Amino acid sequence: MNLGLIALFDGQPGSTLEDAGRTAKHLEELGFHSLWHPEHVVLFAEYAPNYPYSPDGVPQLPPGKGWYDPLLVLAAAAATTTRIRLGTSILILPERNPLVLAKQVATLDHLCGGRLDLGIGIGWSPEEFRALGIPFERRGARADDYLAAMNRLWQDDPATHEGEFVSFRDVLSWPKPVQQPRPPVIVGGQSLGALRRAARHGDGWISWMLPVEEVGSTTDRLRDECAAAGRDPAELRYVYGIPYTTPKAFQAYAEAVRQAGADEIAVLPWVPDRELRDVLDEIAKLAGLV
Repeated sequence: MNLGLIALFDGQPGSTLEDAGRTAKHLEELGFHSLWHPEHVVLFAEYAPNYPYSPDGVPQLPPGKGWYDPLLVLAAAAATTTRIRLGTSILILPERNPLVLAKQVATLDHLCGGRLDLGIGIGWSPEEFRALGIPFERRGARADDYLAAMNRLWQDDPATHEGEFVSFRDVLSWPKPVQQPRPPVIVGGQSLGALRRAARHGDGWISWMLPVEEVGSTTDRLRDECAAAGRDPAELRYVYGIPYTTPKAFQAYAEAVRQAGADEIAVLPWVPDRELRDVLDEIAKLAGLV
């Protein structure tokens, strides 16, 4: 099984960009397949109940905590590694200017030697969109338009795109990504809309906190959406993002992923009462990496 790690470099002691490079090197030495980093531009002390991954709709994001920009963290990781794949899990696409982002992604793909995975989502926080001055409504359509525009920038010379949310003509955008036609786009989320977006526009899919009993049925729904879009489900990369709690829970989840016919998990190793390196070593041993 391919095993990835979801990191939370939050600017606290032991979470500097230098530490990001050391951690990435350690993960590569342990045999991890990928390193992922999430994104929120701004956070809030209070949220409306709109978070899709908790029973009450409220995220557990304590005030005073945040994390670094994922593209900068992954650039630091690229400097110390040669093999491990580097991904965003996830970058909130409709919050980003697509021309600027296309340049940043292509640059990072060069810096890491073609190891970048662009995990994208449409976001869940109206508060964050409001602070950024971006409409929360129709963010899915905006994301689709932005991705189509970036595809043109990455592949065409000159590039032209006429969309509802972004339009340009005869643009020269360099460098082109190392990975062609683009760095793999991994669509995040397990809602029906996210599954359809992955099937229609993605090179892969990544879930977050998908209950173990729903792994098989959700994977089947994604494959059905691929068939409806005229795509072979085997074309997609399937990644299952989970927080690490106990060895027993991890092993049960890995078995559910195997039974679903997939073979990749990305683990958030946040165990507050334990040292990070001890948890990483434990996960690696459970996954048979060492």
